[in-house]
Amino acid sequence: MKRIYLGIVGPIAAGKGVVTEYLSHKYGFISFSLSSIVHEELRRRGIKKFDRATLQNIGNELRAKYGNQVLAERALNILNHNGIKKMIIEGIRNPGEVKLLKKLSNFYLIAVTAKKHVRYKRLVSRKKPWDPKNWEEFLVISNRDLGLKEDKRGQQVGECIEMADHTITNNGDLKSFY
Repeated sequence: MKRIYLGIVGPIAAGKGVVTEYLSHKYGFISFSLSSIVHEELRRRGIKKFDRATLQNIGNELRAKYGNQVLAERALNILNHNGIKKMIIEGIRNPGEVKLLKKLSNFYLIAVTAKKHVRYKRLVSRKKPWDPKNWEEFLVISNRDLGLKEDKRGQQVGECIEMADHTITNNGDLKSFY
C-alpha cells in the first residue's frame, strides 16, 4: 500500500480536530499535530505555563532558526520512521510547511473553515488553558493565526487555506458536519 498524506489547515476552532478524528475513526488514519512539536519544545525549555501567543512565538522561533518547513519536516521524520501508511498532518500554519508536503506524492491539503462567531463560541466552550477568554483577545489571536501583520516565518493560515486542494465549511453542529 502506498502512503497517503492528508494535511489539515484552518483557523483556530474551525474544526480541524473534528475532521481529523472523523478520518482517523472512519478510515484508520493516524494523526500528528504540528503543535505537538511546539509543545515538545516548551517542555525542552522547561516552560510549564504558557498561552497561545507563547505557542505562536515558539513556532516562529523554530521557523526562523530552521526554515519555514521545519515543523512539517520533523513530523514527516517521526511518521515515516514509524512506517505509517495513512497519515494526517494537522495544524499546518505556514506555506513553507505546505510547499514541503506538496512535494510528496499522494498528499492532499484540506482546509476547514468556519465563521468567526462560530469559532469563538467553540473556543470558549472547549476551555483550553492557552485559549483567549474574551472576544477582543480572540480577534487578536485569530488575526495573528490567519497571518495578518505577521512575518513570513509566522503563522499564515489564510495563505495556507488558499493552497488547499479541498475546503470544508464547518458552521453547524457535529450532526450536520458529518
